[in-house]
Order: sequence, then C-alpha cells, then structure tokens
Amino acid sequence: MAEDSFQEKTEEATPKRKHEARQEGNVPKSGEFNSAFILLFGLSTLYFVGSTILEKLIRGFQLFYQEVGSMRVDVMSVRHYAEIGFHALIGIVLPVLTVLAIVGVAINVVQVGFLFTLKPITPKFSKLNPISGLKKFVSPKSLVELAKGIIKIVIVGMVAYPAVMERHQEYMTLIYADVEEILRFVASVVFSLMMRTTVVLVIFALFDLIYQRWQFKRDMRMTKQQVKDESKQAEGDPLVKGQIRSMQLLRARERMMEKVPEADVIVTNPVRLAIALKYNPDNMQAPIVLAKGARLMAKRIRELAREHNIPIYENKPLARSLYKLAKVGKEIPYELFHAVAEVFAYVYQLKNRKK
Repeated sequence: MAEDSFQEKTEEATPKRKHEARQEGNVPKSGEFNSAFILLFGLSTLYFVGSTILEKLIRGFQLFYQEVGSMRVDVMSVRHYAEIGFHALIGIVLPVLTVLAIVGVAINVVQVGFLFTLKPITPKFSKLNPISGLKKFVSPKSLVELAKGIIKIVIVGMVAYPAVMERHQEYMTLIYADVEEILRFVASVVFSLMMRTTVVLVIFALFDLIYQRWQFKRDMRMTKQQVKDESKQAEGDPLVKGQIRSMQLLRARERMMEKVPEADVIVTNPVRLAIALKYNPDNMQAPIVLAKGARLMAKRIRELAREHNIPIYENKPLARSLYKLAKVGKEIPYELFHAVAEVFAYVYQLKNRKK
C-alpha cells in the first residue's frame, strides 16, 4: 500500500470502483446545474402565473392601505389579518414551490440517476480533524471553486448592469405613479434582469457539469497496482484457485476410475499408458473412452482391470493415439475406428473361447 502512494494514477476506474463510489454517494454532480435550472423553471412559472400573483399583491396592499386607519390592535383583529395574510401567501407561493420541488428532483435524477443513500450525511469523526479541513480549504479543488465564483459574479454583473440601466430614465417618473404602477414597473425590471441572468447561469452550469464529470473521472483513476489488487480480489488468490483446481481434478479422476470396471477392454503401452474402452452395438455408434491415464494412473487402471477380469490389449501406437486424441466420456476419433475394431474383434474372440 505504501508503494501505491508513489505510483501515478493512470488507469481508468474499474466498474467495481465506480459502483462502490456510487454506493457511498460519490457521484459527478454540479450544484451550479441544479441552481441554474431551478431558477430557470421558477422564472418560467412566474411568467405564466406572475400576473395572478401581482394582482393578489396589489389587492393585498389596497386592502392594507384602506383599513390601516381603522385597524384595532387586539387578539381577534391580529388573528383575522394573520389568517388573511397566510392564505394569500399560500396562494402566491404554493404554485412556485410545487414546480421547484418537482424540478429539483428531476434535475438530480438527470445528473446522477435514481440513487438514495445516507452515507454522505453520516457523521464521521475524520471530518472533525482541523488539519484535514485546512487541507481541503487550500486544496486545488477549493481554489477552482473560488475562481468559478469570481468568474460567475463578474459575468452576472456584466449582464445585470445593462439590464438595470437601460430603463434608468423611467425611474424618476415613479415619484408621480401610484402603487400599482410602481409594482408593475419593478416586477417588469426585475423579471427582465432575472431572465438575462438566468440564461447566463444556465450556460455557465452546462460548462460546470462537463467540468465536474471530467474532474470526477480524473479523481477516480487508479494506479496499476490497485487494478491488479482488485483483479486479484475479484478472481481469487492464485494459491486458493490452484488448490480448488487440484481438488476438482482429483474428484474428476475418482469419477473416471469408478467407470473402469464397466470397460470391455484396456489398451496399454504397456507400462506408461492405459485407456479403458467400452462398446455396446445396441446403443452406441462407436466405442467410447471411459478412462485414460499415464504412469501411476495407468498402473491403477490396469490393477482395476485385473480385479474385474477385463482384457488388457497391448498396442503401443494405438495407445499413444488414443491417449493423445480421444477424450474421456466421448467417442473415439473416426481415424481410429479400424484399429479399435481389431481390438474389439480380439476381445470377442476371447469371450467366444471362454464360452
């Protein structure tokens, strides 16, 4: 592990690493993207329901100014006006908040998909370390965020200033305007300012989303040693795999040896190789190999053959060919049919003599 810290992270993150990061809540996400689009849809909602909201505000101000002189300050009157104000506030705010809530969820799904995890907000004592907190404060990532904030303020200021100043000649005329005209003028200027600013923020957010995904991909890179370690964990320790493989081979040999007593003949080398063959004309198109082995395995096959009175046929070229070409549990190769037929002819002669 100490060696990993000196290696350069040049390898792309593996699917396993990406999955673990996602389960931890570590996903590429742009806060600027969320804010910009929530603001955009909020202003769009105001564009369609803004006139209704403005009418409600005007009626509220008219009611207040008409009754301000006759208002009584007691529990009943305060309660009455509070209820009126609360219902008016709900009627104004609820449509906008509903749209913003739906858009907020949808924008997060667009960015990271469906993901629910509490791990990012789970308390960690490591976060209380002031040294690590200071490192994050002066890290390159925090400096990039600072630069982004400064750039965003400058760009928004460059867009907002012309939007405010283009109607500056009308400001002085508001002295002679009534409340409704003032509210409509202010709403018009503010809405124009917010729309221009929002368009700029949306463009800025798209670039920020691209940057965040590039940064996340870069941070998720792994060293070659990490990739090797992960591959080893996924595939298993070679030593353990070797032991499992040995056990599987041992069990396969045991099953193979259990088939030897069913053989009709054993073809030998005569010492080094042994192949057990079986043929039943009623249900087999060609002889099949029940078992084969070399050296100790061949010796054990011959011993079983003697124990069960199975004929042993010595033919060195045929034994080598069967051992090399034939597979256990399969029919013998076509090119060996003639030679094996001679073997079974010999076997049938032996059986006839015994009869």
